Amino acid sequence: MSEKCIPSFSYSFHEADIQYITDEVGRLFRDQRHLTMSAHGEALETDFAAYTGTRHAVSVASGTAALEIALRAVGVEGGEVVVPTNTFGATVVSVLRAGAVPVFADTSDDMSVSVEDVEARIGPRTRAVVTVHIGGLVSPRTVDLARLCEERGVPLVEDAAHAAGASYRGRRAGTFGVAAAFSLFSTKVMTSGEGGLIATDDERIRDTARLLRDHAKNPDGTMSTTGYNWRLTEMQAIVGRVQLRRLDEMIAGRNAVAAVYDERLAGIEGVRLLTPPDGAVHNRYKYIVELERHRPQDVQRRLDEKFGIALGGYVYQTPCHLQDAFRSYAAGPFPGADRICPAHICPPIYPDMPANDAAYVADCLREVLNG
Repeated sequence: MSEKCIPSFSYSFHEADIQYITDEVGRLFRDQRHLTMSAHGEALETDFAAYTGTRHAVSVASGTAALEIALRAVGVEGGEVVVPTNTFGATVVSVLRAGAVPVFADTSDDMSVSVEDVEARIGPRTRAVVTVHIGGLVSPRTVDLARLCEERGVPLVEDAAHAAGASYRGRRAGTFGVAAAFSLFSTKVMTSGEGGLIATDDERIRDTARLLRDHAKNPDGTMSTTGYNWRLTEMQAIVGRVQLRRLDEMIAGRNAVAAVYDERLAGIEGVRLLTPPDGAVHNRYKYIVELERHRPQDVQRRLDEKFGIALGGYVYQTPCHLQDAFRSYAAGPFPGADRICPAHICPPIYPDMPANDAAYVADCLREVLNG
């Protein structure tokens, strides 16, 4: 094996970031300030809403919590929610926990949900449609999907777990639907270790989210509905604020790595690079390569054994309609997802990745794919 080892991902903090986080967390404990849902959380919400271009943001414990809360806020209980089969299972679990039945829709060539299939699956019991910005790309099809949902009178909810900072034609992820759920998990472009954010223009959704994230407690401590402990701590909010300040810089760093890949992986037979269209700012949470002639598992093994390169996680290798937990909700066919989900790889990409490391990965991948 090569002595050079390239990790699959790396989060990015400057020394000044670390010092600021250390100072602020220390101040919290020294001054005995509130450790959850206080000044830093409120500041994160204000700053994130301004960044995304929405009127409101609500901080919560995870991206999964954000999506479940958003779905509960739009009132999906007792109905159906059309959801991509190409997504992480948490998207589907959020639908189920919100009291609705998932209806799977197929995948387009750019890994976004098929608008045509969504249209065919909207029915009298549909309470919402969920779109997922896979890999950090806001697909141009999102505009068509939003238009379809408006015409049908069905709320569009964005699962923007991958997509902080991504945009299409000047509109950031989080502004295409009635609400959007973002993740701050450790692998994401913007991270606080754990955490999530809901973005919305709707005051009612904002107020419902604030209620549900804190056990749905009324001001007098009683409950008229049920929520959960979905609070974001002040320590996480401090980290999130630091990351938000550097989000555009981190996205630029990721795109610099992607540019190296684009140049060095171009023209390989049997390989399709999922490049962003004109007008899109891809945050490059994932760099996606579709393979027409190679098994991803074989490529992954050879890169690791021969060159010390670990690939990033798939998005996603097994679509939800083929997973045991969700098979009972599958009503296919899903030819797009069945083709692209098991046939792609994600080379490592992170904002501080040196250009020579990116070139090394691309050259090794080219050697494997041409072998």
